[in-house]
Amino acid sequence: MSKKVIEILEEGSGQIFSKITPNEFREHMREKVKNAWRDKRMDIGTAIKQFVHDGDYLTMGGVSFVRLSLAAVHEIIRQKRRNLNLAAGTRTYDFNLLLDAGCVKNIDCGYITGMEIFGIPYVTRKRAERMIANGEMGISEYDNASMAWRHKAAAMGLPFLPIRNMMGADGFKHSAAKKIRCPFTGEELVLVPAIYADVCVIHVHRCDIYGNSQIEGALNEDLGKSKSAKRLIITTEKIIDTEEIRLSPDRTLIPCFYVDAVVEIPYAAHPTNMPGMYYVDIDHMKEYVAAARDSSGKDLDEYYQKYIFGVNNFEGYLERIGGKKKLNYLEDLEHLRNER
Repeated sequence: MSKKVIEILEEGSGQIFSKITPNEFREHMREKVKNAWRDKRMDIGTAIKQFVHDGDYLTMGGVSFVRLSLAAVHEIIRQKRRNLNLAAGTRTYDFNLLLDAGCVKNIDCGYITGMEIFGIPYVTRKRAERMIANGEMGISEYDNASMAWRHKAAAMGLPFLPIRNMMGADGFKHSAAKKIRCPFTGEELVLVPAIYADVCVIHVHRCDIYGNSQIEGALNEDLGKSKSAKRLIITTEKIIDTEEIRLSPDRTLIPCFYVDAVVEIPYAAHPTNMPGMYYVDIDHMKEYVAAARDSSGKDLDEYYQKYIFGVNNFEGYLERIGGKKKLNYLEDLEHLRNER
């Protein structure tokens, strides 16, 4: 009986930065689930120190200006993590902070640096261009859909997923994907490699002390990310009783056996939007982009000193941005209770 071999038609030139294999991840999870029902509460400093290491592959929840765990990003920067490999499907402000702080070594990239309606942070963009050109930062290019499917592949326990995207775009040439001929239909498909991360950070609306988490609004890639990271840090607006979680099990999207740390930090997504809770801090976003347009870099350095290095923790940062008065304003804005 003749064997049918999958025919590889074309290969991208990009690297695979996520080195964890499905079987390795399976073995890790087999041990991890034994401690699912333990109290996982800790502060953000302890969580980052314990679970985020130099050289890790890091994924982060949320997207664009929605539900980013900025409290975790600030702490990663303060603890001076280095050589991180980053999944950057659609990353804006959080990626920019990590890049400017010298934390990033390699990226799987769909969309980076641009701040969409707020414009281009030129200093950060030029820094990214220079690092890529000089070989200081590795990059493999994908589109947003293929990045989502890479996370989905890992969540399914697979090493890759066949998709139809990317065949008509130059981005394929700079990815680590492979174009094949389907052994069943003879049609051309693209295989994208799974992303198994060392650590993932996701901000949620509420969870219990074990990490059973509920999220309101768009989920983006967060379900796939939560199921394919060796270590998962949950930052949450509020910790609630497990009995309350059990009243609506359909809303519990991340079960506790994936979670390693639970950190209660109200407003941890500021200045981004927390759906149903508080709106994007438009003034703060404009302040950041304006600082990042000073080609000397002085204004951006002052911005980081004021909001990250010049405070001891995220609570100090929240005071710097205007404290409870500003946060109440953003809450009212989210619920259309005031006008600008």
